[in-house]
Amino acid sequence: MKEVLNILLEFIIAYVLVFILYWLLFVRKKTKYNKNRVPVEFYYLVSLYGLDQKKINYKKFIYISALINTFIIVSTYMIISKLLNNWILQLLIGIVIIVLLIIICYGILGRIYQKKGMKKNV
Repeated sequence: MKEVLNILLEFIIAYVLVFILYWLLFVRKKTKYNKNRVPVEFYYLVSLYGLDQKKINYKKFIYISALINTFIIVSTYMIISKLLNNWILQLLIGIVIIVLLIIICYGILGRIYQKKGMKKNV
C-alpha cells in the first residue's frame, strides 16, 4: 500500500511540475486566437470530428489541451520508468504509449465537443 501511495504522490508532483513548465513554455503565448499559430491538436479535432472552429472556445481549448498533454507526458514517464529497465525497450514502448494516449485522450475530447453541439451545420 505504501508503494502505491509513493507512486501516486510521484505522479501528482510530476504532473504539477510538468504542467507549470508546459504552461510557461506553450500556453501563455497561445491564449489569443491566431489563424497562423493554431496548435496541431486543434486542427486534428476539427478535421476528424467535423467540429466548427467558431463554436469552440479557443482559450478554454488551449487549457484543456495543456491538461491532456501533461497527462500524456507524465503517464508515459510513470509507466516507462516503473516497469522497464532497458532503455531501447523504454523508447519503443514509450512511443507506442504516447501515440495510444493521444488517440484515446483527444478522441474523448472530440466526442465531448460533438455532444455539446459544436459540430458543423451541414
